[in-house]
Amino acid sequence: MSRYLWIPLVLVLMIPVFVVNLSHHTVAGSQANGVLVTGIQSLDSILIAASGKPVLMNFWATWCGPCVREMPLLEQLAVETGDDAVFIAVDLGDPDLETLELFRENNPVGITVVWLSTQEAGLVAQRYDLADALPMTLILDGQGEETARAIGARSAQWFAAAVSGASGEEVEQVEEAIDIHIYVVGLADDEAVIALLAEAVSIAGDEGFDFLDPSVYEDSVAMAEAYLPTSGWPYAQLCIGGACNRPVGTPEELRAAFESMR
Repeated sequence: MSRYLWIPLVLVLMIPVFVVNLSHHTVAGSQANGVLVTGIQSLDSILIAASGKPVLMNFWATWCGPCVREMPLLEQLAVETGDDAVFIAVDLGDPDLETLELFRENNPVGITVVWLSTQEAGLVAQRYDLADALPMTLILDGQGEETARAIGARSAQWFAAAVSGASGEEVEQVEEAIDIHIYVVGLADDEAVIALLAEAVSIAGDEGFDFLDPSVYEDSVAMAEAYLPTSGWPYAQLCIGGACNRPVGTPEELRAAFESMR
């Protein structure tokens, strides 16, 4: 039986944002990649260039299924709003640029993507007081002040309303019951996997996890559909509602990830 947490889904803050100067490019329908830049300076340049316009910053990673699944919604909204708003997908979770580039070859991302190194990702997370879960979306108004944020995947309607309301109008804080789900990936006879499974049951209950064995074809297909990493196992990935933590390798790390998202 799956357990659940009560967590705030939409928070309202007003935070000044450091701003900088670069053009941004949107490609409709994920048929081609938008611009890819790297580093905090590039991110700040985009924010400066966006002065006077609403900005949607979506923090994501290639291993985050909810992140990847909501990306087409952002791309479509970016096309619909045209030059009236700026959309940025900030990759906080992939430690090497090659992983992102390979992902984009097979899964084009039509809005501007900013890749940050692990150190830079930490600095940006501190700057915006980001939760240790992805995806996370921040909405900034034309003065660079935050008008809304969301932890976890959102609907097209939420994104559209948040961007439209970025003139400074407040968005109500909403609380909902959120299911906990854990993916455990590895070989069935691996002692590390057995330990991860025991911790997964302790956290999420008997029905709150999926065990996937990469050596089993059906499981490898399920991993691909969930955008789970195909290497680095054994690991466990904790998801609460539409937000996921990065994969971890030990029961202690899994427990810590759970505690950080409570």
